[in-house]
Amino acid sequence: MRESHHDTVLLSTTFEVRWSDCDANKHMRHSAYADMAAHTRVKYLESLGLTDQWMKEHQIGPVLFKETTEYFREAHLSDVLTVNVEAGEPTGSDKTITLVCNLYKSDGELAASVSVLSAWIDLVKRKVVPVPEPVHNAPVYQPASATV
Repeated sequence: MRESHHDTVLLSTTFEVRWSDCDANKHMRHSAYADMAAHTRVKYLESLGLTDQWMKEHQIGPVLFKETTEYFREAHLSDVLTVNVEAGEPTGSDKTITLVCNLYKSDGELAASVSVLSAWIDLVKRKVVPVPEPVHNAPVYQPASATV
């Protein structure tokens, strides 16, 4: 079993690989990993109170600057994957965070790892703003100046 490089699971969910998640090679298509990771990241934000309604009221929304996926093991139709959201490396900025979604097969093997560098944008001014307070107070927010 390939181990995670991150210590804290912030949220975990499971998915069954559907027919529409697979490609001509009879394994899960690359973009399905990204879809599962994105859905799990949104669930994590909701768990912090950043619901769609909250974002509408505060007129901000999450944006991605970078998304990187590494593939380790194939997933196939009807496989069950566990997706763990974990904190990534600190960015050193009050406007960005890194989240990692590790997708595990039912035998514990790491199938893929999706890492994103994200921020929040003011939906009116169309400018990046500091991370919202619910994120700032969460384990995911680890500014580089916070040394142990």
